[in-house]
Amino acid sequence: MTRPLDGVFVLDLSRAVAGPLCTMLLGDLGARVVKIEEAGGDEARSWGPPFAGEDSTYFLGLNRNKESAVLDLKSAADLELALRMVARADVVIENFRPGVAARLGLGYEALRGLRPGLVYGSVSGFGQDGADRDRPGYDLIVQAMSGLMYTSSAKVSVPVADVMAAMFMQQGVLAALLRREKTGEGAYVDVSLLDSLLAAMSPLTSSALMAGIDPRPAGAAHASIVPYQVFECLAGKVAVAVTNERIWGRFCGAMGREDWRADGRYGSNILRNSNRVVLLAELEPLFLTRTALEWEDALRGAEVPCAAVRTVGEALALPAVRSIVTLDDGLRVFGNPVRMSGHEGPLGAVPKRGEQTELLRREFGG
Repeated sequence: MTRPLDGVFVLDLSRAVAGPLCTMLLGDLGARVVKIEEAGGDEARSWGPPFAGEDSTYFLGLNRNKESAVLDLKSAADLELALRMVARADVVIENFRPGVAARLGLGYEALRGLRPGLVYGSVSGFGQDGADRDRPGYDLIVQAMSGLMYTSSAKVSVPVADVMAAMFMQQGVLAALLRREKTGEGAYVDVSLLDSLLAAMSPLTSSALMAGIDPRPAGAAHASIVPYQVFECLAGKVAVAVTNERIWGRFCGAMGREDWRADGRYGSNILRNSNRVVLLAELEPLFLTRTALEWEDALRGAEVPCAAVRTVGEALALPAVRSIVTLDDGLRVFGNPVRMSGHEGPLGAVPKRGEQTELLRREFGG
């Protein structure tokens, strides 16, 4: 079965999260991905527990569909082998500190002469230019800098800055490949974690940029919609999203407070926002009268968007989950959520460190 990126060759010089996630997603679409690792391997291989075999589950969730070669890029012989790969590559992805790839002889300007039409992607904490280009960019640091940690009153438990950078990089690479089909031109794609996270925070950044209003800490609540937050229950917690007046009316009925429909304090979202403290003071004791699952049943029955707060394991057991797959090596992974007609091929395995090194040396050895 033909897949969208069949015939596309991606050389993955990245490690940790953002670069590997991007290249894995390209591999899901059919690209051949060769991952170059240092002698010690991608640092994420050791980011456990938990582990599944030799490698952390963290690493295994970011690196399916790849081949792995261990190369010393400071060695002339191994650098030459990498350059032979570049000569046949369509895409190169790297997430070294800005300037490092160029010092190794693997920067965009050097490689575009070797491979006309090359699409070259650089992921970094703060971009390839500017005052902070040399600053180490880790997800925790970017969450703190971006305002997300401030408005959420906590660190998001997944590396959301890395994930968003991976998504934007994938989008840029796919757009560059599409343009190359039309013009023959390659491209340099520069994505930073900070810009990616701020772009994903559009409701918050728009408030600050357009209205001059710096969003305040809201925790699990929404700064502009009421009620749109998590409530403590008799057992567990439930998330409720009342986003318009039709839902508000159904919500009043489900909560046993039909009188709120005619209450002038709550007649619109703007009014509910103005009277947020009063409304929440009435709602919080109500939610404590039932368990989260009981409230989920009652609110869903009234067609009010809601969900009991679940663990990850509980979420994966939900009947609505569609993307759990088993790789050829028996590893169960959460696959690509994109479903595309005519693209239903199997996903490839996660390579052991350096598993294909000798095969790749023979293939590209000249």
